[in-house]
Amino acid sequence: MQTVRIKTLSGAGMLLFAALFIFSQTSHVGSLEVTHWAEVMIEGNKTLDVTAHLSGLIGTILDTTGVTITNAEIAAECEIIGQNTTCWCGPEYVWSNLVCDSVNKCCNVEKCVANISYVTPLCLPKVNVSLIGMLTGSPSTVTTMLHNAFSVLNAFNSLDIQGTLFTGAYTYAHNFTVSLSSVFATSKVQSIIATLLTNPTIYSLNVKSLGMVFMEAPTGKVCYNSRQQLNCTSIEAMSKCVWQMQRGEEEPLVLGPGSEVMLSDTCTETSTVALLKTSGFWSGTYSCLFVSGNIAHMAMAPIQIALLPEVINVTSNPQTIDCSEATSTKVTISCSIDNSSETYLPRLKLGSLENTTPIKEVLSGIIKYTAEFSVNCLAEGKPSSFEGSCTLENTLNQLRNLTIKVSIIYRGDPFCAEEVIEERTWPKTKNNETAVIDCIASGRQGTMKRKCNGETWGEEVSLCVKAILNDVALQAKDFEKGLGATQEVAQLIFQSLKNNTAEDSDNSFGDVKTAVNVFRTMKQASVNMPLGENLIPDFLESASSMLNVTWDGGDEEESNSLAVQYLSSVEGLVNSININNSEGYNSTNIQLQICRSGPTCNKTVFNVEVELNATAAMVKTVGLQNLANRLPKLGYEEALFPSIVVSSTVVNNTQPSVNIRLAFPNDEGVSATMQCVFWNVSEDRWSDEGCDFVQGPGNTAFCECNHLTSFSMLMSKHAVSMPFLDQLTYIGLGISICSLIIYIIIECLVWSAVVKSALSHFRHTSLLNISLCLLLADCSFLASSFPSILNDTICLILVVAKHYFFLAMFFWMLCLSIMLVHQLIFVFSHIGKKMYMILGFTIGYVCPTVTVAVTYVYYDQATDIPYYSTKTCWLTYQSAMQGSIHAFLFPVGTIVLVNLASMVVVIVTVLKPSGAETNKKGDNDAAKSIIKVIIFLTPIFGGTWILGIFVFLMDDFTQFITYVVHYAFTIVNSLQGFFILLTGCFAEKRVRDEILKIVLGKSGKEQGTATSTAK
Repeated sequence: MQTVRIKTLSGAGMLLFAALFIFSQTSHVGSLEVTHWAEVMIEGNKTLDVTAHLSGLIGTILDTTGVTITNAEIAAECEIIGQNTTCWCGPEYVWSNLVCDSVNKCCNVEKCVANISYVTPLCLPKVNVSLIGMLTGSPSTVTTMLHNAFSVLNAFNSLDIQGTLFTGAYTYAHNFTVSLSSVFATSKVQSIIATLLTNPTIYSLNVKSLGMVFMEAPTGKVCYNSRQQLNCTSIEAMSKCVWQMQRGEEEPLVLGPGSEVMLSDTCTETSTVALLKTSGFWSGTYSCLFVSGNIAHMAMAPIQIALLPEVINVTSNPQTIDCSEATSTKVTISCSIDNSSETYLPRLKLGSLENTTPIKEVLSGIIKYTAEFSVNCLAEGKPSSFEGSCTLENTLNQLRNLTIKVSIIYRGDPFCAEEVIEERTWPKTKNNETAVIDCIASGRQGTMKRKCNGETWGEEVSLCVKAILNDVALQAKDFEKGLGATQEVAQLIFQSLKNNTAEDSDNSFGDVKTAVNVFRTMKQASVNMPLGENLIPDFLESASSMLNVTWDGGDEEESNSLAVQYLSSVEGLVNSININNSEGYNSTNIQLQICRSGPTCNKTVFNVEVELNATAAMVKTVGLQNLANRLPKLGYEEALFPSIVVSSTVVNNTQPSVNIRLAFPNDEGVSATMQCVFWNVSEDRWSDEGCDFVQGPGNTAFCECNHLTSFSMLMSKHAVSMPFLDQLTYIGLGISICSLIIYIIIECLVWSAVVKSALSHFRHTSLLNISLCLLLADCSFLASSFPSILNDTICLILVVAKHYFFLAMFFWMLCLSIMLVHQLIFVFSHIGKKMYMILGFTIGYVCPTVTVAVTYVYYDQATDIPYYSTKTCWLTYQSAMQGSIHAFLFPVGTIVLVNLASMVVVIVTVLKPSGAETNKKGDNDAAKSIIKVIIFLTPIFGGTWILGIFVFLMDDFTQFITYVVHYAFTIVNSLQGFFILLTGCFAEKRVRDEILKIVLGKSGKEQGTATSTAK
């Protein structure tokens, strides 16, 4: 929208009309509408019905500009008699703020006697603008005061007191609304507020406006789990902006950066919020507020989402189908969800039986669907269990389902009989199955479980959680998603956690599990929302309380997993909390010590002296008591662990390596064999790699650890530390990079001389691209050799670069092997140069691009496993078939095997007899040919990377062969660029000859010229 002033004068005039014209112009980007203001002067006392003539202008095309008039109406009229001018606005128009501010007497009057015809625009269309405010002060009545203050605003309509509340101590809170027909200048309202606040009887005054901000939001119902965006634009630049979301009558919550919310960086005139995954959680009314001082301009819009339940609870009654005494039995499947405004189509199933019209009940905010099924106990095959499922379909045909296993007890099967313990009834349960019942304890929610072992019940395990802890966990989930993601809410979460996990409170296993989940959720939230140091006391006190509780969940694996989550979450939160002034904090079971800017850090936690050599901005050292024995003891089952675990986090380290020395009191003396281990976070186990034990004086024992990055890490499940392995890596890569640079230069110099045929063009094109990709991959690897000094963004860029360029190298190797085999097998069927180039660049660069992109998106969006590790700056390995490193191993392994097969084809072809030869001569030639093929093709076919498969599979470092494989892989593959220079360049006679010509050509020409002259 653009305003342009057009004056059309036809001599001396008496009457002036301000007409509004709307022009439209169509271009390649769409339709553009521009608003123009035109003045029409009418001479003498003649009257004219201008409105009738304006309609005839619609559709007119202006010759000079090529635009079309789409609408025209009168905005204002001025009557000029002599030196006097009287102006008034047309219907549904009001004075512009320019008129009101320049000539105060024109404000809020129908006709204005003043020379204002020169103002553009003179009048503007009426708009609905409201000021919604709250004033607190001692006066019980403020209507007159507020009316006098706000009535000076342009297009003032009314002021209404919505309500007055006596808040005590001679203080009243007044809610009021000011109605306007025009937008206003923020500075003018701020001036009114400032004037009112000078009155000592007024304590506070805050105002919000509607109509000053325009919001774009989706209309109608939007799909579940879709991405939606809301845009807000303010007519004036403000200091800051805030987004809020309100569900029903609940208090509005502030939106912050989170896993499901993304806010725009700009926040003064425009602001955007993106909901990354819509769900019932995000259904509500959204508000954007542009704030400056005591006033906030606001716009609101509702978002309706086609809901699907966030949580489905499917149960079977009975929990185990009893076919031990009957030929058939009845089973009821129930499906419970939170009450919802969505109308669902439910389907309940048990095995192959389905019920599409289950009974629906609504009770205490819960919707429950139930259906009864008849089970034939004599069914063929006697299945050990059935699957019970609940599927819900929303109004946009989206589905959500949950499946449970319902076991069956047949005659002769061992089982645990029904048992009642203190009003808790444990149902008849099949051997090796776990029974689950609801909590009946007052003030707790959740379930209890009990495993059946043979015919004997195991111990009861309470997963019952204090109701208030459940609320804290839900609040933490809101925070992580981006709802209520502020420092104040974060502090409230940790305060609530501390107050409800105090050391003297009764914490069950379920309470501990819920608290650890809160820690993990807040750790995930800290990625998007940095946390402040004011959270440290509440966070560490609540975390310390958890270590006073027995973590016996009846399942050792589950208890160990909980300990791993606890350690990871506490370490992650300590790392993510921004510490500025704090020197640390000591609680009963956790001690935090801080070092700042220095080459060394010496701190003591729980009598363990920690010395760390690192030039860093900050070192955070944490000691955790009563934790070590809770962690898994894989490989160290017979070891005695001290109760203390020490963790150090280095912030912005500038050194390539970090050395840490721990002094533990050794109470066992010389009778015990001491071993230093660290917790390997990528494998969730203890490891002694890179750590050495040193016996000190008296009963003091020292642990010294140092971890670097080696080349074999590329194909290993985890970071590897072996003597001299890193040095071999860096020396080999240095030689390889120099060799590749020399090779690429030589190829450029001899290209026109040696590339004479299509076959040579194919070969040298592939070799040049292989060398270029390997060069960039090696450089990226060297740049990421010391991950501790890299920030996350640079680390990610280098991981993507290594992943992409190593894959591109292998895909080009595949192109070369395919071309070679094709030429050997199909001798008279040649591939055109153009076709090979298309295939080569498609396979060589498009395939790795797709592989890397899909891998990154999948691990970044669809799983909880990260795409890369910041500790190694390489892809992750979680377990078999889990981890992004498989997106490197599978393509590389496949290509290497295909290339090895191609090499076998080449050897077989070379060995074909070409004529009558003696056996001895044939054998010698065959041996020479095989050796020559292997030497020439292994580097450019990636044959040496077959060792990488063994590196990945062999992770038992107690075996000597494991070390041999790692060293062999590191040496041959770090020197791959050097081998390509030898076999791809110097081994080819035409290339050698051309290099000699280049080197000796100049001196040879000079010698020849001298000889000719002598003759």
